[in-house]
Amino acid sequence: MTFRASRVVCLWVVTLMMTSALLAAQDRPSGVQRFFITGTVRDSVTNKPVSFAIVNVADTSLSTISSRQGKYSFSLPAGVWNLEFRKIGYGMEELTISVGGDTGDTGDTIDRDILLGPLPVELAAVTVEGERDDLARRLITQAIARKNDVLSRIHDYRYDAYIKFVVRDMKRNQDSVDAIFLLTETQTTAYWQQPDKYQEVITARRQSSNLDAENNLVSVGQIVNFNKDRIDLQKYSVVSPISDDALGHYDYYVADTLHEAGRTVFRLGIEPRSDADPLFVGFIDIADSTYDVMVVDVGVNDAVRFEFVDNLRYRQRFANVSADYWMPTEIRFAGEVRFGVPIPGFPEQLAFVHTASLHDFRFDEEQPPVGLNEFEVVVDAGADDADSLVWGERRIPLMEIETAAYSRIDSIEHAPKPVGERLFGGTLGAFFLTFNRDFFHFNRVEGAYMGAGATLRDVSPNLVLRAKSGYALEKEKWQHHYGVQYRLSERQRLWLGVSYRDEIVNRPTVAGGIRNTTHLALLARLDPLDYYREEGFAVSLSTKLVNFTQLRIQYNDVDQSSVDVVTNYGLFDNDRAQRANPAIVDGRLRSIAGTITYDSRKLLKRKGRDFYINSFTRTRVSIGAEYASPDFLNNDFDFLRYFVRVEKRQRTLNLGMTTIDLFAGASSSKLPPQRYYTLDFGNGVFFEGRGFNTLNENNFSGNRAGLFFITHDFDQQLFRRSHIPLVRDLPVTFSVHGGAFWTDFVDHAANPGDANLLTTSSAYGEVGFGVGNLTPMISPFNFTAWFTWQVSSFETDRFVFRIGVPAP
Repeated sequence: MTFRASRVVCLWVVTLMMTSALLAAQDRPSGVQRFFITGTVRDSVTNKPVSFAIVNVADTSLSTISSRQGKYSFSLPAGVWNLEFRKIGYGMEELTISVGGDTGDTGDTIDRDILLGPLPVELAAVTVEGERDDLARRLITQAIARKNDVLSRIHDYRYDAYIKFVVRDMKRNQDSVDAIFLLTETQTTAYWQQPDKYQEVITARRQSSNLDAENNLVSVGQIVNFNKDRIDLQKYSVVSPISDDALGHYDYYVADTLHEAGRTVFRLGIEPRSDADPLFVGFIDIADSTYDVMVVDVGVNDAVRFEFVDNLRYRQRFANVSADYWMPTEIRFAGEVRFGVPIPGFPEQLAFVHTASLHDFRFDEEQPPVGLNEFEVVVDAGADDADSLVWGERRIPLMEIETAAYSRIDSIEHAPKPVGERLFGGTLGAFFLTFNRDFFHFNRVEGAYMGAGATLRDVSPNLVLRAKSGYALEKEKWQHHYGVQYRLSERQRLWLGVSYRDEIVNRPTVAGGIRNTTHLALLARLDPLDYYREEGFAVSLSTKLVNFTQLRIQYNDVDQSSVDVVTNYGLFDNDRAQRANPAIVDGRLRSIAGTITYDSRKLLKRKGRDFYINSFTRTRVSIGAEYASPDFLNNDFDFLRYFVRVEKRQRTLNLGMTTIDLFAGASSSKLPPQRYYTLDFGNGVFFEGRGFNTLNENNFSGNRAGLFFITHDFDQQLFRRSHIPLVRDLPVTFSVHGGAFWTDFVDHAANPGDANLLTTSSAYGEVGFGVGNLTPMISPFNFTAWFTWQVSSFETDRFVFRIGVPAP
């Protein structure tokens, strides 16, 4: 992997974690010198930073909120400015700053800290404040009613948008072109329909040359639509400050009175009633008499935690776009990313700003786009071919340093790299290739395998080609896999596929999935999978039945044969005995296999092809069967095998994420070993998130199987909601896990070697917990410690301690 690729991977870890969003900022007027005003809001008694304080620039509409570290900042032209600082529980403070001119501070960056004095408890409910709080409650109540009235009159709407996404290196001068690390621009058109159907089409896109076009999927999205009652931010479901039940979750107070376009506008401060619940904090502007929401500007409180991401800030500006419909027209989403350890070619501290301008709203056309229910993002076929005229119509003009950044990044990407950097990049790339089984893998039945493989998707929108060839050194055998898929119908997602293979494959497992065990096998002779050889061809047909479903039918015609262990190599732990590889029943298999799958995830259409969009919550249900019989086709096997699997991930009571995995499988009496239901012992070192951890290098098999596994990640919510001093402030995360499985042979004609296989005629169970966020100082390698106990009576491990690094 090159430096460029590593940067792209890290960037999209960040942007996928954010799940894309929103919003437009005020750009600096050209030709006017600006001064950067910054500082820290602190408690006058403890001197600790005061987070989420509202900071207003008096006599203007400019406001901000302090970060978790109490930081605030403004970019202002020359003049005398009066800053007002407010937060519930503190007295208001003012700070006058003079910048530029003959008497003002002329530094580019001006630091001004402020101390807020806590209010005594007995003075918190004076009459004047009570009246202002009552006014705030009346205003927010009317604003909620106004929002519901507007939405009730809308069946659907379209809009066009321009979106700009800028990533800066925080350790560089923020006003210099060198600070811009990545830049993307997109233009989209979007459609929304009651109750919550949404699709966005990227009609034009461009990006700095350190990002491939196919990875530029920046769009407006739905992540922060404050008109919704609940806003999903990954594992959190956050109450909108204008939801129907907002008054049960937030306190509101009048922080300022503004005058815009001849209207009186009240600026209300928003404070969570509970610091244990994930909520917003900031301010909202509401117009007098009409109660239209004009601006929402918020951050998230301390109950919302993302790995290595901080100081998230959302801002939406609303306007009357048509027939008294108030819609978001400017949106801004910003935050900071910090890594605890250096990542080659990637800044340690980043700031990103995602801005969007929404325009040309059209209402109640009742002409939904194709695939509205399933497709959330569609990339137009001509999105990468937009001409200069398209980009000349930007709704948010590029600043001079952003224009220069395109040229600078392009020159860096195409400049020859120093020898040392190329050597390091080559070494890093070779290491990452060891994670790609097509190029290199190692196991006990092949030894070291070296080869090449590629999947070609750009030949034609309707054609996919697959080719892989390589040589297993200890096995002394060439292996091949070639395939072609052709799409017969785009609308029905109807694909016909043909493939030929002559290769060593592993037996299917019912927990954990297929893993690349190369590194564990090389280092410690640890390989949980069992293998056999397969040579022949397959023909498949897949299609959509109804939305969110797929039917796949495949005909297999293959010779299957056993393979032996050929290597005992292990770099370390040479006292561990190499596992034998169980034999299968050799013969010619001709079978028909079919699977029907429901997957709740939305789809992305790009270059005519469909891809699932990663979703923090999802449901996947699969029902499958395989049939082989000499009465049907000339065959060495005679069996029927069928299964059902349910995988679900959901938010539970806003106390974290629950993941559930259910499996049940059965078969007829003559099932061969290569089709047994097998539960393997996992990776043996790191925590097995979707498997069992106490098996101690033992696999369990049978012609019948059942499995139930559940994990719940509380994050820090359990501690925060305990309201116990010290416990509620614990910085660690907490999760629980447990499950049970059963495998056995029932009404089964025994095969050779069955006596050596482990079964569980009574359920095998385990439970445990995990404590995470242990090493935030070396993020993204933030380790979790997992403790697991067996609760059944098998002669495997009674207790296991393992570590892991949760995925972002």
